Amino acid sequence: MTASNPPLLSLLLLLLPSLSGPTSRNSVRRTVAETLRAASLACAAVAVLLCLVNDRSDGARWDALAALVVGACCIGAWAALTRRTPPSGPPSPAPAPLPAPPAELLRNPVDWYLAAGMVLTAVAPWAVFRFAAHEQIEFSAVLLGGTLLGLWTGIVLALTVKKVLVRPLSKTHKLLAADAKAGRVVAVRFEVGSAEWIRFVPEDSTELIDPKLDNAQMLKVRDAEGKWYGVHGLHKDPNGPDHARKQLAVFGPRYAGEPVWMLWPQRWELVLAVVRRWRNPAYPVAVVADTGEMIWGYASLDYTDRYLTDPANLRATAPGLRARPVLPRPYFRPAVHGPMLLRLAVAAAALTPVLLDTVSGGLGALLGLLAATALMDAPFAARRANSRTPDPSRWNVPPVEDFRVPPPDRTRS
Repeated sequence: MTASNPPLLSLLLLLLPSLSGPTSRNSVRRTVAETLRAASLACAAVAVLLCLVNDRSDGARWDALAALVVGACCIGAWAALTRRTPPSGPPSPAPAPLPAPPAELLRNPVDWYLAAGMVLTAVAPWAVFRFAAHEQIEFSAVLLGGTLLGLWTGIVLALTVKKVLVRPLSKTHKLLAADAKAGRVVAVRFEVGSAEWIRFVPEDSTELIDPKLDNAQMLKVRDAEGKWYGVHGLHKDPNGPDHARKQLAVFGPRYAGEPVWMLWPQRWELVLAVVRRWRNPAYPVAVVADTGEMIWGYASLDYTDRYLTDPANLRATAPGLRARPVLPRPYFRPAVHGPMLLRLAVAAAALTPVLLDTVSGGLGALLGLLAATALMDAPFAARRANSRTPDPSRWNVPPVEDFRVPPPDRTRS
């Protein structure tokens, strides 16, 4: 039995009879989903602002509680609307092949929802604790807690500016972008296979029973001779957007079976001289579809030389042709969003008696501290879950590899 849409969302879709095509209806659903995400963030911001500008002496804060309830309803509606979102299919109609690699390779776009969420993550714990503890416990305890949470606020805001808003490329990717803009890159046409979620036991693992698994994500592609090649997403950044998983999960299913350009820098020998000293040396690459969508990534040194050393692969880029990184569209996954929503629920439950002014003194301050702690961990709980749980509708998940055991051909005498 197929789950139906919530009544309010179904009514909204029925009020748009002219949008009968699948593309139009999907566009409406995306618009509604984005509106619900924005509304939930706005409600959270209102609640945080009310905690900042008011004190416990002002009485019960029904307005802040109402903002939290409306925000929770928006989150629930978004989850119900997007929980069965399928991966994006191939572009229709099929685009004309790009005649040459693009000359402009853009940085990853700003994720404004992520930026707003991180600002709330930075400010909300401090605001909640201040509201709950101010004039309720000893000033020295308030000052200590406020100082620690203020330090948290400063660190998260600084990381948000650097990682989410400024979005710096690595030095090797900047070189690739500069070579493309200057007019020449190494470029080869490939066919996209799938987005691969590789699970493996690290070489240094000493566990014999149920060893801890690590994972890596890559885009599997095939050249004109049928040889497979892998592109890993941008290196994992614990303090920045998770581009490796989010973008590959969109790009792989969308362009499976479609041709793409694979770009390496013209000055690859200079890159090689530098990256050899890295712990995990790799070439910078850009994968560009014929629609102009692209992903940044890295490729192994071992399997790339055959493309870089062929003079026929050195190509001129097309001036004015621009490639833009693919934009992920979030959708609800219980295994990923559940841990985050659980922490938000704990924070709301702890804060409710404080907002209703039914507790005071040390108990109120303790509940405020509990709410602040839950709010601090909420987004990182979702990130941890996303790093462990692949979506089989978007990823191909091969069997676990044990890197401690040599392949069979190496064990033969």
